[in-house]
Amino acid sequence: MTSPIIQLSSPGGTSISSSRQRGINHNNHRGETNNTKNKSNNNSNKNSNNHHPRCQNLIRWIFGLVLFEYTVFIFIWQHRHLTEHTVDFATLLSQTKDAFMGEPSLTNVSSFAIGGNINTTDAETRSGPKGHSLSHRPAHIILQNPKLPDWVKHYASWHKAQRRRYLDSKTPNSTVNADDVKFLLSRCLSQDKCGGASDRLQDMPYNLLLANRTSRVLLVRWEKPAPLQNFLVPPPDHGIDWTCEGDIYDALVTEGDWHLRGKETNGRLRVVSTVRRDSGAPIFRKYENDVVGHKIYHEIFRLLFSPSPSLAARVDTTMHTLHLTPHQYSSVHLRVKYPVRGVDEHSFTFEKHKHQITQWATNAVNCAAELHPNSTIYVSSDNNDTVGYLLEESHFAQHYIDATRHKKHPLVIQLVARDYSNENEHVAFSNNREADGFMSVFEDLMIMGMGKCVAHGVGGYGRLGAALSGGECAVAHRGRHSRVCSNALASIEKKIDT
Repeated sequence: MTSPIIQLSSPGGTSISSSRQRGINHNNHRGETNNTKNKSNNNSNKNSNNHHPRCQNLIRWIFGLVLFEYTVFIFIWQHRHLTEHTVDFATLLSQTKDAFMGEPSLTNVSSFAIGGNINTTDAETRSGPKGHSLSHRPAHIILQNPKLPDWVKHYASWHKAQRRRYLDSKTPNSTVNADDVKFLLSRCLSQDKCGGASDRLQDMPYNLLLANRTSRVLLVRWEKPAPLQNFLVPPPDHGIDWTCEGDIYDALVTEGDWHLRGKETNGRLRVVSTVRRDSGAPIFRKYENDVVGHKIYHEIFRLLFSPSPSLAARVDTTMHTLHLTPHQYSSVHLRVKYPVRGVDEHSFTFEKHKHQITQWATNAVNCAAELHPNSTIYVSSDNNDTVGYLLEESHFAQHYIDATRHKKHPLVIQLVARDYSNENEHVAFSNNREADGFMSVFEDLMIMGMGKCVAHGVGGYGRLGAALSGGECAVAHRGRHSRVCSNALASIEKKIDT
């Protein structure tokens, strides 16, 4: 349960610890008209010429009445349609010019506005019907995308047929032969060393490509920290059903060895499995560049994964609360506990590394603002104190106070975040086995994936978020190929100094 959303308090200086809770038929009418016309015309042929004009006037009168009723009906229908918010915004957004670059969805959480010159009304922030998740575009819309390679569309239907044939062959007294059905399993079993969320997920588009090339049915099974279906599920409409539970799991257990790191091309192996494939994402990026010619990673990922109902509810709540509209905001991710240059994941403290963190955080926001000027920026991190610093103590926070309360200058950057009262638990290192404890990890990932641009640091998590946003508007603010970005508040600060 997230904390209630509270606006940033007065400039009197609220500490991170004390403010941690705030983040957060007209056809029937036509038929009658036609029948009336035909009937009237027949009668007019039978009557004398003296009655002919009278019949014509009667027909015109009836036609006018029907047309008036039709107009009123259409007006009332449109009014109800709009006021009840029954528009399928997910489908509508998916048909826009920018749809291929990302996905429509909504998120939530604790807010701190440090924003640009953005005047967002409540109507503009409402992205769909209340209680209806817009955090994922329908799979049937994705499959209609002309930029998607034909093999993807073929594999989606082939996968469904092969999975069904295999299960049918396992029913009592079945005459179905499925000896040729083989599987590629992406797994994290209790004894496996699987890494974090991005380690396990970033290679999935490549696994789909490999499964297609080797004619294998792709499946996914997580046993720790919790089944993946708690967070991500197959899209309900024409999506690829990768689940390995129930009947199909029971049947595969009887197949014997799952051949971890076996040869996918070995036709004698019924099941071949992999724990994580660090080279998978780079190989797929090369495939995108050399063969496809444009980004498809985010589309394939969404053919596989849609937010679970509980995750979708959290995401939608956060995005409504923070007034985030898909593709109209950008994101910053800071992986400050990444084990490099003296940083230890397990003994890390914010105060110990504060000097470094503040530099990383400032550059991250500057880079996001450089990519997407005058925008709302969603902040996430593996450390809640880092989020708190940006939203409460940084010069971006003071900029917000000066712009909104003291009216000293325009507002040019808006920082927002979900409830950061509790820190994200690392999927690989946490001893927690309750799914709810990791929900925020996937929430941040979904929200980043719905934005326009992403400024990410070291590690795979931020890169995965950038790939899900479309991969065309991203920058590394730390690590290899990173940039030092210009001060986003320079123009404002210069005016204040003068």
